[in-house]
Formats: sequence, C-alpha cells, structure tokens
Amino acid sequence: MKFFKIEEFACKCCGQVAMKEDFLNKLDLARGLAGTPFSINSGYRCPEHNAAEKGDPDNHPRGWAADIDCFIGPLRLLIVKGLLDAGFTRIGISKDFIHVDRHPTKPKSIWLY
Repeated sequence: MKFFKIEEFACKCCGQVAMKEDFLNKLDLARGLAGTPFSINSGYRCPEHNAAEKGDPDNHPRGWAADIDCFIGPLRLLIVKGLLDAGFTRIGISKDFIHVDRHPTKPKSIWLY
C-alpha cells in the first residue's frame, strides 16, 4: 500500500488485523484519487469489539470495511468522490465519519447515519 500502514486498521481492543487485501488495495487507490489523506478511525473489529459498537457482523469483522474520519464538507466531497471513482458502491455518511465497505452480497447504496 502506498498511503496506509496496516497498523491503521488494527482492532482498537485487541490489535488484530484481518483486512481483505482487495479492500485495502481499492481503498489505497481511492486515497490517491481523492488527493487528500484518509484518517482511519475503524478498520478491522474483532467480533467482541464489533458487538460493543453494535456494528453489522458482516463488514468490519470480515475485513472489508473501514470508517474514515471526516468533519468538513469540502473534505467529505473529496473523500466520497475518491471512493466512487475507485469503484466503491457502499458508502455511509455521518457528520464525523464516512463508512465504506465491499460487502459482496449487500446492495449497492449510499446512506446517512
């Protein structure tokens, strides 16, 4: 990866990292296309951590999701555009982060938190 270190995706409670390589490569591409740094606030989550976060058991614990810190509208636009240009089709937007995943069976979607 050009723009990330694998440690950025480690579970916050146990330090495990079990990210899918194709997800990381596509996210790295998106970062390059966006032209702005991505600060990862959540990558891999072990099942226990994911349950505590009330997260979908099919995304972060399987290594095909990440949450990117984002608090500013113009920056949010750059990040979302980079994700779309890289081919991501599942993006969730909140006031302070952007979720992206590559779930293989869930529908293509952009949603708000």
